[in-house]
Amino acid sequence: MLREGYEVYPVVDAVGGTSVEAHRAGLERIFQAGGHPTSWAQLMCELQRDWNREETVKAFIDILFDPRVPFLAAERSAKTVQK
Repeated sequence: MLREGYEVYPVVDAVGGTSVEAHRAGLERIFQAGGHPTSWAQLMCELQRDWNREETVKAFIDILFDPRVPFLAAERSAKTVQK
């Protein structure tokens, strides 16, 4: 996608690999090619865009401050590795 002119922003705390090393190596390749790391919280902020979008603020806050959210992605990734 980078070669086609797209900007790439991998959500580094919401993706995984078969091991920590594989995860880091995959991300490093993206960064070397010009990708920009981001976090799931930053992605949420990008999707919210503006506090004037009142219809989505409550759901945004509920998700952003739900202490389970970062662990749900990690748990899903771990289960994939175990298969």
